[in-house]
Amino acid sequence: EEADMSGIFFFIVLAALASVAILIAGGVSMAKGGRYDEAHSFPLMEAEVIVQALAIGLLLIAALFWM
Repeated sequence: EEADMSGIFFFIVLAALASVAILIAGGVSMAKGGRYDEAHSFPLMEAEVIVQALAIGLLLIAALFWM
């Protein structure tokens, strides 16, 4: 059973790392400011919300199968 859960935990960690990477990219975008930030802030925010939703969904799936 633990071998089955290790696969989903890999994807949970991957989603968490992707979320952190997007968060850092958003911070860099804000620090740059100007047209660069205007062009990239909304797509980065969208990506952040999608990746966080994916991570939470994976956590919920893992919790349901763990119980």
